[in-house]
Amino acid sequence: MMRRVALLLAVMMALTGCTSIATSGPVEEVPLAAQPRGIDIAPEPPSLDMTPERLVEGFLQALADPEGGYAIARQYLSADVAASWDPVEARVFDGEVLWDEGSARLIGHTIGGLDASHRYSAHLEPLEHDFGLVQEQGQWRISKPSDGLLLSRFNFERYYSRVTLYFLSRVGAHVVPDPIHLPESHVTPSNILASLFTGPSDDIARAVLDAVPRGTRLGPQGATIDQAGVVTVDLAGMPAELSDDALRRLGAQLLWTLTSTPRFTGLTVIQGGRTLPIPGTSANGVLELATQQGYQVLSRAAATDLYGVRRGRAGRISGSNLFSGLAGAPQRASDVAVSVDGASIAILSEDRTQVFTGGIDGPVAPLEVPLSNLRSPQFVLGDLWLLGDDWMGRPRLMTVDRAGSAQFVNVEGDLGRMQDFAVSPSRARVAIVAEVDGAPTLGIAAVSGVAPAVVAGWHPLTMVSPTGELLTDPVSPAWQAETSLAVAASAATGRSVFTTMLDGALVQDLGGMTGAVVDLAANVRLGGGPIAVTNSQGVVWRYEARTRWTRIVEDISAVAYPG
Repeated sequence: MMRRVALLLAVMMALTGCTSIATSGPVEEVPLAAQPRGIDIAPEPPSLDMTPERLVEGFLQALADPEGGYAIARQYLSADVAASWDPVEARVFDGEVLWDEGSARLIGHTIGGLDASHRYSAHLEPLEHDFGLVQEQGQWRISKPSDGLLLSRFNFERYYSRVTLYFLSRVGAHVVPDPIHLPESHVTPSNILASLFTGPSDDIARAVLDAVPRGTRLGPQGATIDQAGVVTVDLAGMPAELSDDALRRLGAQLLWTLTSTPRFTGLTVIQGGRTLPIPGTSANGVLELATQQGYQVLSRAAATDLYGVRRGRAGRISGSNLFSGLAGAPQRASDVAVSVDGASIAILSEDRTQVFTGGIDGPVAPLEVPLSNLRSPQFVLGDLWLLGDDWMGRPRLMTVDRAGSAQFVNVEGDLGRMQDFAVSPSRARVAIVAEVDGAPTLGIAAVSGVAPAVVAGWHPLTMVSPTGELLTDPVSPAWQAETSLAVAASAATGRSVFTTMLDGALVQDLGGMTGAVVDLAANVRLGGGPIAVTNSQGVVWRYEARTRWTRIVEDISAVAYPG
């Protein structure tokens, strides 16, 4: 009789010896230097007379350990495939193993995958794999291990680390994140830089510059970290001479990328046995993270107040049911946006035909924009972005610079009618909800160019809930960290607020609240900031990791954090 064993979290925990894992809370992205090291995987090789059930379970667990070229996992394989098996890519799955005598099959769904460059893409599709159990010298072995890795959702989320590569923006002197996922034991300076040297992902290639000269590689001394957290990088294949500006950009890109290295504090770059004279280095040749904060957009994020609109009046929400109107603001408003430094404000008129801008505590003045039904105002690197309808009723994106000059955004391709959008803090990406085949669909596109800005390469973002359901009907996306979003969406179990990385990895359910989400805002931070929503009853709820959802104020029609 066929027996069934689910790959439950409890089984994996028993195999690894851990006792608990967070099952809720926001996606948080912080430099790995601030994260504790995870628990070692320590998979065991197959034991004598191991049952088929334990054999498959042990093999799947061993796939999370890349040491020695997956040396432990190979011991579960038959002799004719153990040496030739060469996993490069990976599938992340939810599923269970079904077996009877002499066979074992994995049944479930693929929820995403990693390519050869360690970049994740989310997709939901059926998965069935027969492991081809055979007996060798009286012991069960696997003859069909699959071409790539099979990583359970638990193993991927527990034993893989989010690593952020950085490149330089084409429209400003700041770095742009490009996330990858590495096995935790591979989060070393050498492995991180090897990934960096392959260049940016196709998704953002047109929005960034690579400050690492083509052909650059690690030299004989590689990349090492000392007890003080200083990484010394030996580079080879670079031009003999680089300008100060080129060296400055190179140093910033290498330094911010290496923040994913645990204990990292600074950088020294050598070439041909000599220290490169990167501008800004200390007397002992160390480029310190503290001196390079200006390259990180979110290092400028200081304002934390929540703003909103109550009974047509824009104001600040400062505490439990406390709302104070802003001086100089128009009396009848529909929406509000505040700059990341908390100095500037934009207010949409109640009929959504005008936008007013000015200082946060000063008078505001109207701006002329050729759009109606204005919505989703937001500041990005000092410019105001808006969505509105043109004279033909078509949704259009528009930017307004500091001088008050308005420009239409050039959106390439046909992505349907835009309903909402959120530009990333570095201005390299934009999340857009568009109507595709009659249904609202969240997607990610690259942003490049200025006057006008260009949006290109929009592609749907697949989001799979922690319970394995495809999320639909997205509403009000907002960047919660530099590589993660918060969004209200639906699963089969109902509406909720979710966080997801921009590649669809690590989706978390923050839970729902009474009433439909009307507006959502996030205080974007490197580690992920608080999230606020206002519902159809006008009640504002705020989510923070420690306190979860807290009811804070009523009678609010729109909310906004500085950003």
